[in-house]
Amino acid sequence: MARVKRTYKDSLFCDIFRRKDYLQDVYRGLFGRDVSLQEIQLMTLQGTFFNDEKNDVSFLAGKRQIVLMEHQSTLNENMPLRCLYYICEQLRKEFDSKQIYRNRRILLPVPEFHVFYTGEQAAPEQYEMRLSEAYAEAGDAIHLELKVCVHNVAYDAEKQLLRRSRSLRDYAMFIWCVKRNLSQGMAREQAIREAVPI
Repeated sequence: MARVKRTYKDSLFCDIFRRKDYLQDVYRGLFGRDVSLQEIQLMTLQGTFFNDEKNDVSFLAGKRQIVLMEHQSTLNENMPLRCLYYICEQLRKEFDSKQIYRNRRILLPVPEFHVFYTGEQAAPEQYEMRLSEAYAEAGDAIHLELKVCVHNVAYDAEKQLLRRSRSLRDYAMFIWCVKRNLSQGMAREQAIREAVPI
């Protein structure tokens, strides 16, 4: 086995959730409704030589919603700001800059921001982060808001989202197995190899 990076969880998350059938399953778990495989269009930012913005996974669901998904093994309170960067870059790529100066309104897909947390720090099963929480002095005059839904998917068979989404449950269980193996003294490569289901 090749040497495993410390960021294997992020890499694995990105690799797994590039598959449309897994995204379909996650979408069903998040929203309680279906989207067809044909309606799913991957839109993940990959970064370029000129722009290093990249996110874990994003996809368009039937031209109605754009869903941005991030994996976190450490809670990061700057996720709303990061997601603002991501959605601005996504929209900049989607629409010709000349279009925004025309009178006709551009119809936008509704953005949704979701973080899937698998770390050790105690966290609620689900909660929101808001961009406005970072404003130095907002008062009541908040003119720009962005909400990120954080899902604590550290493995527990009773968690609601893991019960609704098999692909997230399998991912969370795999991460849990790797952590258990590491806690028993296995090297990272062996811990991952032993966690892979036969």
